[in-house]
Amino acid sequence: MSKRKIMGIIVLIGITAVFIFCFFLYACIKTKSTGISQYSPFKEWMGKTVTMDKETIVLTEKVKQYNDKNYPYLLLDSLHPSWPYLDERIELGDYILVEKFPAGAKFHIEKAVQFTAGVSGNSTPFVFGTISYNGKNHKIGYQWGTMDIAKFMDKVKACWQFHPTPWQSLADTAYYELPEAEWW
Repeated sequence: MSKRKIMGIIVLIGITAVFIFCFFLYACIKTKSTGISQYSPFKEWMGKTVTMDKETIVLTEKVKQYNDKNYPYLLLDSLHPSWPYLDERIELGDYILVEKFPAGAKFHIEKAVQFTAGVSGNSTPFVFGTISYNGKNHKIGYQWGTMDIAKFMDKVKACWQFHPTPWQSLADTAYYELPEAEWW
């Protein structure tokens, strides 16, 4: 074998190794997602149009919490865990206020998706749909649910709890099991 062929094989192996490394790096840090519409408590709300009994706010985000371009806006309300930080996040430019909807706005729930960040591993469930009031419609995502880390660390599968939403009259105190987000 000539030196030229040996160098060609070495270069080809090097390029292949770099490609494989980049592929695995991408697979590890990309945000993963999986549909959770068929899991409780989401399945009870899928396809329904609910009436908001609280004022809600539609925002755009500088850095998106989810990667679904069909739902460009984020919905918040006074019951949401992120509500106390709203003014600060708007002042910092993280959020831009788009619209305020009074109580009585309608929200058609279309799907639910769990996103898991590739770097941190944090999972975040979202409900997606369309909010409408007086002819104004916005496709939104609503972050709903938090993991009880203590239960998760104790290997309890039912470790997800859901804060009250602006369309619920009573708080749900049960814990639920949700799947891990899938790679592809």
